[in-house]
Amino acid sequence: MTHDCRLWGGVQFEIHHEFDAPLDVVELALMSPDLGRLLAARFAALESVAALEHAVDGRDFRRVWRFHAKVPLKVLRGYRAPRELLTWDEHATFRLDEHRGEWHVVPRAEGNPDAAWRKHFRAAGAYRLDPLEDGRTRRTLTGEIEVSLKVVGAVVERVALAELRRAYDAEADALRSLCTLG
Repeated sequence: MTHDCRLWGGVQFEIHHEFDAPLDVVELALMSPDLGRLLAARFAALESVAALEHAVDGRDFRRVWRFHAKVPLKVLRGYRAPRELLTWDEHATFRLDEHRGEWHVVPRAEGNPDAAWRKHFRAAGAYRLDPLEDGRTRRTLTGEIEVSLKVVGAVVERVALAELRRAYDAEADALRSLCTLG
């Protein structure tokens, strides 16, 4: 008898950060072309963050960042991980009038955009900035990570979520540094 131990299910998350700056200052920091570089400097698991797109069109801000993780990731230690497994693009659109946006991740398959493993991973969510009564700002990130792999999918999701949380904590530190430039 065979059991299909796990298909799609995913792990949902919500992450909050607060900034000692008004919403418009945090929004400007979010749109800074320096944010990716500062994030890479603060997050040890990243080899690089490259801006593929950075555009403001009316009241919409769009960015695409290509992330490349350092080898080896802690979870992959002892395995030969192909470079393409360590590279992904994050697409984000932020509506300035609403102070919110969406993001999704596209795993990269350098030289092979239709790689079979790509269909086993999905990550997407929303991004929101809210003013607080005391003049500060709260950032809320929500999303879902889904890894469709039998047996190990749930473990990979938990590891991916832990890394994502560390990445967003590092991004919050980078945003704080941009908010305090003066």
